[in-house]
Amino acid sequence: MLVGTRRIISVLCWFAFVLATISTTESVAWAQAQPSGGFLDSATSNGLRPMLSAGQIQTFLPQRGTFTFPSPYSTTGVRLTNASDCGGQDCVSSVGYSYWNNTNNHVGSDTMLVFLGLERRKGGGGPTLFSYNKKTGETKNLGPMFSADSPYSWSSGEGWYFSASQPNTVYMNDGPRMLRYDVMNHSTSEVYNVETLLGSGRIIWQMHSSNDDKVHSATVRNSSSYAMLGCVAFNAGTGKTTYVAAKGDFDECQIDKSGRYLVVKENVDGKDGEDNRIIDLQTGAETIFLDRDGAAGHSDLGYGYMVAEDNFYSKPGATRVWQLGQDLHASGQGRLVYEISSWEAGLGHVAHGNAKPGDSTGQMACVSSSTRKNLARVNEIVCFRLDGSMSTLVVAPNMVDLNASGGGSDDYWKDPKGNIDVTGEYFIWTSNAGSSRLDAFIVRIPQDKLGVTPGAPAPSPVSPAPTTPAPTTPAPVTPAPTPAPITPAPTTPTTPSTGSATWMSLVNVTASGATLTKSGGCSGCPDASAVSQQQISGRGTLQFATDDTSSLRFVGLGSGGIGTAPGSINFAIRLQGGVAEVRESGVYKSETGFRAGDAFSVIVNNGAVTYAKNGSVFYTSAGAATSPLRAVAVFFDPSGSIRNVTIGSSGAAAAGELPAAPSAELSAAASTAPAGTRYAVARPAGSKPVRKR
Repeated sequence: MLVGTRRIISVLCWFAFVLATISTTESVAWAQAQPSGGFLDSATSNGLRPMLSAGQIQTFLPQRGTFTFPSPYSTTGVRLTNASDCGGQDCVSSVGYSYWNNTNNHVGSDTMLVFLGLERRKGGGGPTLFSYNKKTGETKNLGPMFSADSPYSWSSGEGWYFSASQPNTVYMNDGPRMLRYDVMNHSTSEVYNVETLLGSGRIIWQMHSSNDDKVHSATVRNSSSYAMLGCVAFNAGTGKTTYVAAKGDFDECQIDKSGRYLVVKENVDGKDGEDNRIIDLQTGAETIFLDRDGAAGHSDLGYGYMVAEDNFYSKPGATRVWQLGQDLHASGQGRLVYEISSWEAGLGHVAHGNAKPGDSTGQMACVSSSTRKNLARVNEIVCFRLDGSMSTLVVAPNMVDLNASGGGSDDYWKDPKGNIDVTGEYFIWTSNAGSSRLDAFIVRIPQDKLGVTPGAPAPSPVSPAPTTPAPTTPAPVTPAPTPAPITPAPTTPTTPSTGSATWMSLVNVTASGATLTKSGGCSGCPDASAVSQQQISGRGTLQFATDDTSSLRFVGLGSGGIGTAPGSINFAIRLQGGVAEVRESGVYKSETGFRAGDAFSVIVNNGAVTYAKNGSVFYTSAGAATSPLRAVAVFFDPSGSIRNVTIGSSGAAAAGELPAAPSAELSAAASTAPAGTRYAVARPAGSKPVRKR
């Protein structure tokens, strides 16, 4: 060949190589800008893809950073961890649950932050921060979030989560305290202390927050026995505290992303499985949603709705959408949005961290699960629209092999319980990839294929600080009419025996022994209340005393629930300025004077209701108690209180008065963490949370 010809060919080859390189570079840049891959399917489809072997997985996995899943998925994945992060051991903790975000709000930033638990006892550094550059794909281990001498470095990080709006804030629990931790400057601030709000001997567990960081919920447990006591919701903007005591076999509670609705999961009726108590924190209304009617087990919450698996539905893995604050049995409720093809596998955990305000039908949720059998969409990461179209996006294989040793001997910790970021574009989970260790992965979701747009809130520059609400002028109290002559007191009836009251709900009220005190809310506002766990049915007595003659309080027996208003108490005594008025459903009936130290009783005897002071009846009601009644107290003024509160019901045991049995989860077993780490470790080694259906 002539020399000139060879030169021309060389130039042409070089030019072709440059064009190919430019084309590849542009393709990679475009892939970073616009998620690619994935394919649409139907939730009713039985189509199968072969499960990948460990050898096949290793052909496309890098040591760290971006990669492409094989056809037919072709989505972009990110490997976050490798053996060097664990000294070659199996130290990566399972990404825990679909509703605790391991990724930050990265809107407007090239870099996403991720935190993972790397078990120190297995070669890791404790909770560790990672970064992923969305433009270049560069993935880094930024190091442990805590120094080696910090007790938090021994935590698994389970139950911790990134704020939905503050890019650098992780919420974490430390015994009775909920904390904000800044992952960049390593500063810590307290959100609340449940012992300050509700009294000593309590810790918090399974925390959640509204997307604006104003309302936070948590399970409340006994600090000694770890028994489940109930749920607390705290509004960091107003300082309002709502406590909901457990009624039955308590699992957990979660605040919705709007901060208005609290969903409590517990077996209320002792039948079937887990029921739901749905509480409107604005109105105090409580709705009981039974398991057999569709109550949520595996679920996540949006803005005023929940996406939940219904195990009583006729389809396996049936996932339905329920609007909160509405009649759950009305037409249109429980819209079916997803199902799986076989009863041989579970749906897995539902992730909806990408929720945005507004109609749910234009949004999506994702699920991830695993099984030893190759069943349609079970061993894959799948997202679906919430409009009932059953339109499904198959995103990636989850690469979990339940027979491999990575993740330990319990399948529960191998399951890909992943969560989705606030934009809906990135899904994170852990997988053993058929190996002897777990690693963490991210996949980019081409949500445009489902016709869904990103739903992330704009990041907030600062953490919200609790503020003291401005005093408001109380609503005028209807003037009492001139009282009718008081009927001479009849012979005092025999009073049934009473016992200490336990409280189903405490809103801006602190209970200390048998004393209730208003501890939050505004001056002159009826925004502090207590509702008893016990009920009186047929025959029983509420007793209380007061050393305070000036503050305004309503105390009595009512059929309402959480957040009962003064005018809704069926049989109440209104105390203020040394005058005790009888008010029935807000209507004035009679009055008597009182002094500090006086004791009052509201007595129900076969439906007849009488009011007594210091043992002498001063009014007998013309109405009758026809339904079960709880003790209710509503306080208007700061530090208003009542003491020696007791309630008793003869005959059948007081309804709702259930013993607090020790929980299987978080037993009193000693932690394996070093001394001084009382609250740093999420739970004793080897124990695991309650498994939802």
